[in-house]
Amino acid sequence: MPDAALDLTLSAPVHATDAAVGRVENVVIDPHQGKATHLVVREDALPNTLRLVPEKFVAASGPDGVRLNIPQKRFAACKQYIQEDYYSPAFFLSLAKAEDVKLPMAPSSWTVEHPATPEGSVALAGHEPVRASDGKVGRVDGVLTERHTGRVTHLLLRTGHLWGTREVQVPAGLVAGYEDGEVVLSATKAEVGALPDVHAG
Repeated sequence: MPDAALDLTLSAPVHATDAAVGRVENVVIDPHQGKATHLVVREDALPNTLRLVPEKFVAASGPDGVRLNIPQKRFAACKQYIQEDYYSPAFFLSLAKAEDVKLPMAPSSWTVEHPATPEGSVALAGHEPVRASDGKVGRVDGVLTERHTGRVTHLLLRTGHLWGTREVQVPAGLVAGYEDGEVVLSATKAEVGALPDVHAG
């Protein structure tokens, strides 16, 4: 891996400047800019809250995981990734009145959860299928980005079977898009298979 790259491996440990804080749950990518904009980090401490951490807070990565340039207290102040919208009984009553509908019973309150993925972005959770131009070729294992810009340079792809897996770096230029929970490449399976195993040698 180039010295100027960040290895954002999914499930990697995450450390603040003063403590271990969690593990990488998602890497959020803006496909239009070709950049990793955020990490979603699951806190080690109960209740294991998911935090949306801007890429600018990522200082380094290595065998021991991802290192942030902020202390634990600042990390804990990062936006929660799972947002909750509360709808009171009064909301449903006003809705029914506006539509001139009579409800069969008194409504109860609802709480709806949704992820805070920025609009137009994709949150890779790991193990998304990767499809070459001629068929399925593997699953996402992580993302490599430029240290100072956040630009995605490669996807880490796990290919093969349990008894013979390989991890290869797929250049970002070969990513044609992100569709319906999978990553689509412009390369063929043979071209991906010719990429070197990052762990070989």
